[in-house]
Amino acid sequence: MALIVVGSMAFDAIETPFGKVDKIVGGAATYVAYAASNFIKPIQQISIVGYDFPKEEMEELRKRGVQLDGVVIVPDKKSFFWSGRYHEDMNSRDTLITDLNVLGDFKPIVPESYQGAEF
Repeated sequence: MALIVVGSMAFDAIETPFGKVDKIVGGAATYVAYAASNFIKPIQQISIVGYDFPKEEMEELRKRGVQLDGVVIVPDKKSFFWSGRYHEDMNSRDTLITDLNVLGDFKPIVPESYQGAEF
């Protein structure tokens, strides 16, 4: 069984009442791939990243059974970046910065090798 995941692979800066990080790997598709890899393999990722997305992160995804044939790496642009501040209840937040960068040019293409995915 294979699962196709389409979405953002990004960097986040997050501030909560309990702490702050200036730059961590984020993006919905990144976290979906990590979570789903506990239950199904392969995960077939479709996304776009810039030159700054860590090769170590890509390797860690591969080790977890994530196929990256559908991830486009743009060599001359930065990856998507989002910054937000969460409130005391952690259910609400304010977006401080959204830099689309490569995500502004994202046109998802399903690779031929992904065509047989069940999900």
